[in-house]
Amino acid sequence: MSTEYNGLEFKTELEAIWAAFFDLAGWQWWYNPVQVENWKPDFKVTFPCGHSECGGSHTLLVSVLPTRDLNSQKEHPSLLHSYGVANKDGKYLADGGALFGIGPLVTQWQIVHGSGGGIEDVHSRVHNANELWDKAAAAL
Repeated sequence: MSTEYNGLEFKTELEAIWAAFFDLAGWQWWYNPVQVENWKPDFKVTFPCGHSECGGSHTLLVSVLPTRDLNSQKEHPSLLHSYGVANKDGKYLADGGALFGIGPLVTQWQIVHGSGGGIEDVHSRVHNANELWDKAAAAL
């Protein structure tokens, strides 16, 4: 069932809630970005990073699925793009692929960060994620 948010029509209400969440969190976002091989992400998002090694921000290509269980989605293309996403010509598109489910607790990506990196989620980047999620859902 499609849902409108901020003048855009989203395929699902869950996508629209994530768009509202990104706005509340101060993340830049684009809906339906470029396809990567057999994967069509729902969003491209950019969020700030204070580490001097990171250049001020990170960018993810995000798939939104109505799931409560990330383990059941291990083979989803979004999670197969750890530590960088490039197109077929080798052009760098994002720091990693990400899977976002039914709320901030159901999110995951893997990127280089600072002098290390690893698995992250929304709570590692947005300290009041649950509060913003509630506000985003109420905004629709």
